[in-house]
Amino acid sequence: VVSFRRFAPTLVLVLSLAGTLNAQTVRGRVTEQGTESAISGALLLLLSPEGEEVASGVSGESGAWVLRAPAPGEWFVRVERIGFAASRQGPFRLAAGAELTVPLEVSSAPLELPALTVESESGGCGLDPEEGEVVWRLWDEARKALRVAEITEGSIAFLTETTERHVDPWGTPIGSEHTEFVTTAGRSPFRVPPAADLQARGYVRDSTASGLAYYGPDAPVLLSDTFQESHCFHAVAGDDGRVGLGFEPAAAPIRVDVRGVLWLDAASSELRSIEFGYVGLRQRDELGIGPEASGTMTYDRLPDGGWILARWTIRVPIDSRLYGGRSYKLYQETTGRVTSTRRIGEKEKPERRAPSVYEHGARRDTTSP
Repeated sequence: VVSFRRFAPTLVLVLSLAGTLNAQTVRGRVTEQGTESAISGALLLLLSPEGEEVASGVSGESGAWVLRAPAPGEWFVRVERIGFAASRQGPFRLAAGAELTVPLEVSSAPLELPALTVESESGGCGLDPEEGEVVWRLWDEARKALRVAEITEGSIAFLTETTERHVDPWGTPIGSEHTEFVTTAGRSPFRVPPAADLQARGYVRDSTASGLAYYGPDAPVLLSDTFQESHCFHAVAGDDGRVGLGFEPAAAPIRVDVRGVLWLDAASSELRSIEFGYVGLRQRDELGIGPEASGTMTYDRLPDGGWILARWTIRVPIDSRLYGGRSYKLYQETTGRVTSTRRIGEKEKPERRAPSVYEHGARRDTTSP
């Protein structure tokens, strides 16, 4: 199995940016070399002399950042920017309760992702050195976006719109839609169990509500040692200026697992989306023509540089319908999208609305205004 852990600093503790008494603080601004332009959305890591990560953060719209050290001593600051080479500065000595300002300049020369014309034939396990280097470069850029998303989502509140409906294999809605507007704070609106739980119980399981629950791999899952040690990775050629990092189980799964592709923009190296399907799930060929259960997650950048999961869809075949004398699958589709965000602690609160039913072309509220 291709593991990426040896390439990244060991995670010991991620500290909250909330203030504590007598905390040792390092702060500053990230700017671009030569232009002094502020860099937002950069990943900041506080490292020990041994390379252990003890705190993390993301630079804001003005390039400002702050990290709190767990104890006095010597520390390094590593800056990782999507699409650019990482840099490290230090060591910086912090006395008990001290606050140090460290201006950081990062390279303005972008990295280029490898051009791919064919998909790796090895399936990702047992890569040769050249293929392994390509896979590592793709993962390093995807990892930055996933880390920034994980940190960003822990500091903001979301207003999300979630819709359930039935669709045909071409995505055409059938019947009515049930839509809910939900506010969440300090966590991703797309919630899944921890990676160890998914590994032990599967990505599809009985639900206490009704039917089966289908889960996808979010940022914490993909970044976990559990996922990386149990999945193979390989490069995938894309279209429309995309390049992909494919993943699949390293061995035949005992429980339902996932395979898919992380799609990156070839020019900017930014993570655009994750497409996934299920391995070990009973096929529903008896329902007719059409793909099996699958999902998509789309990422986007906030105005202040943060990175979030902005839209997601899971589509599951549940029935069949005749078209032109042939039987096609009918799907239950659940989609979600973030409609607004705010930083936690601000006085403004997201709008809350009642659940609604959407007849196609018209909306009918299920509760009084």
